[in-house]
Amino acid sequence: MDPVFSLGISSLWDELRHMPTGGVWWVNADRQQDAISLVNQTIASQTENANVAVIGMEGDPGKVIKLDESHGPEKIRLFTMPDSEKGLYSLPHDLHCSVNPTHYFFILICANNTWRNITSESLHKWLEKMNKWTRFHHCSLLVINPCNNSDKQSSLLMGEYRSLFGLASLRFQGDQHLFDIAFWCNEKGVSARQQLLLCQQDERWTLSHQEETAIQPRSDEKHILSHVAVLEGAPPLSEHWTLFDNNEALFNDARTAQAATIIFSLTQNNQIEPLARRIHTLRRQRGSALKIVVRENIASLRATDERLLLGCGANMIIPWNAPLSRCLTLIESVQGQQFSRYVPEDITTLLSMTQPLKLRGFQPWDTFCDAIHTMMSNTLLPADGKGVLVALRPV
Repeated sequence: MDPVFSLGISSLWDELRHMPTGGVWWVNADRQQDAISLVNQTIASQTENANVAVIGMEGDPGKVIKLDESHGPEKIRLFTMPDSEKGLYSLPHDLHCSVNPTHYFFILICANNTWRNITSESLHKWLEKMNKWTRFHHCSLLVINPCNNSDKQSSLLMGEYRSLFGLASLRFQGDQHLFDIAFWCNEKGVSARQQLLLCQQDERWTLSHQEETAIQPRSDEKHILSHVAVLEGAPPLSEHWTLFDNNEALFNDARTAQAATIIFSLTQNNQIEPLARRIHTLRRQRGSALKIVVRENIASLRATDERLLLGCGANMIIPWNAPLSRCLTLIESVQGQQFSRYVPEDITTLLSMTQPLKLRGFQPWDTFCDAIHTMMSNTLLPADGKGVLVALRPV
């Protein structure tokens, strides 16, 4: 009988914890120390006779991996590998040279920002390869990835559900941790879009007591989360409205929403890129039922900026000169909508299309033609607003 391995979070339900053989699971962590702590407790959560191997990219894993005397296997295998794309592709072969992978639980601890310089296409191919390898050998792979930008990494991985059996993030929030599950599939079924508070005591991760009995919200369609400036000094209009003093607090609360209406405020143009990143993260991670509105309180947006925000996943942009009554009517009009436009997994593509060309001075003919072609094919620029071409003739 094939073994079932467990993630190292006590009191977590089996639907969000079990990792049967034949699959790949991925957990991002905001901090290196949290990643190592989760690995140690995951090892301690296995049975005494479990076959466990840990692969580290940075330094000697023996210096950070600690075996629990009273829980988990008595011994494990430790390996090191280079922090490189080539090393990742040769990982199955290298492991096969050292162990029989059947019924093994492999834990890969990535180096900080390992995937920064690896393209999404290469990541896709690697995950496909590891998925086939784990299924063929009836083993499991858990990837623990400490990174500074877990939102970006999670967005890239949201579409890899054919190769990944589970995707989650361990987020540090100052005085607590949040376990953000994008999806998790095992013998108990499929779970998705859940966020759970965790406690860490004596290097042990446990589910917060308030989460043990809490029911995850399934429909928050009537809820409206809004920046306080949107109502122009008016109090919340009903019990469904929740106001926030800034966009960051609003964004953090919106990360748990399923189908609510999120209304950001925009007052100056240096807020555009951070706001675009927040909208992109919400749309990629929280799905199409979320309604995202941007209220321009002070004139700040160019036409390309509006297209950027809409391209990142906003349902609507409310212009600065719309009175409050008109603003509320527009907010009401998006209720019940399902966002249907495609949002690229990498926001860099969208940002580069809205920025001016970084070319100056004389350019070779091919470079000049390529730049013009790129500008003319930019869908974020209006057909009659792509620029001006001036032909200079000597006299």
